[in-house]
Amino acid sequence: MNKYQRFLTTLLLLFVAGTSLSCTSEVKDLIDIALDPPSRQSIDRSRTGVNNFFVNREFGSIPEQYSEIQGTLGLNFVRILIAWTNEVQPTPDAEPFYGFFDEIIESVPPGVDILITVAHTPDWMADPANWIGGNPRATWIERWLRPTVERYAGRPGVLAWQVWNEPDNTVVASDTALELTDPANYFELLALGSEVIRRTDPTRLLVLAATRSIQQGSGTNLDYNKDLQNLGAESLVDIWAIHYYGEQFEQVVRGGGVADFVNSLRPPVWVTESGEMGPDGQLAYVETVWPFLDEEFPGKIQRFYYYQYGETGPPDGNFGLRMNGPVFISDLYAFLAG
Repeated sequence: MNKYQRFLTTLLLLFVAGTSLSCTSEVKDLIDIALDPPSRQSIDRSRTGVNNFFVNREFGSIPEQYSEIQGTLGLNFVRILIAWTNEVQPTPDAEPFYGFFDEIIESVPPGVDILITVAHTPDWMADPANWIGGNPRATWIERWLRPTVERYAGRPGVLAWQVWNEPDNTVVASDTALELTDPANYFELLALGSEVIRRTDPTRLLVLAATRSIQQGSGTNLDYNKDLQNLGAESLVDIWAIHYYGEQFEQVVRGGGVADFVNSLRPPVWVTESGEMGPDGQLAYVETVWPFLDEEFPGKIQRFYYYQYGETGPPDGNFGLRMNGPVFISDLYAFLAG
């Protein structure tokens, strides 16, 4: 698609969506994006991290994966997931098993910091009989977040806690019980979680859960963020997190769009997930999208976490820097390792 076709496509999409183009400055911004899309620029490695959940041992042991991330790729920020699953706590009466998570925390090398994302529920949380005081969100706090924070409070390498992941999107069936697709319910979870984290591990940062890619979803993902801001979430967190996949640059620059929202935030921003599928397009993606976001959100973004270190499955359909096979790597991996 040439630049003029891109321009016409942008206007057509806006017309179909019913977007008003009455604002002259907005029209100019959209025309600029259509006729002169963002160009590639070098990324700032010092602000770059990576998601890694350490579940794919074909990429090495936990210490070996940390060593590769830090020593080979030169990255010092890792986002991990501590998920409450059936394997971790199969019944309400069972003691949660932290062995896998203990190994992740205990293996953090000097010079690396981790962002711990705490999320999900075991199947038995779908039964209201297992809730404390009839409140599933309070139950999640007391039975999972609190003991997890207490266990890892003060541990070397832990920089920040993130309360949940993409609350606007339910990916585990039992998570439906928490009803987090309603921003008011996530705000309640965040408020309860903030109190626990501030009391138990007060020197760590508190990070908002990012929604699905903020510029996608026909505006609903952005609206969820706006609802949290209106509810007062800025006062509860140190960092506002967003996810960014795909392009849709016009949704960033349009009036009332992503740029206007992000630039209105008081806390700094971490992009806790962003990436591209396939081994050959990752470098071009981050060198185009990330500098564009920096330009549109001047001084706001402190970190970008690429999604993700390693992923199995067909290479063209996953986001991994490392893919199937011991030496199959993406162009972004090769760049970082070069």
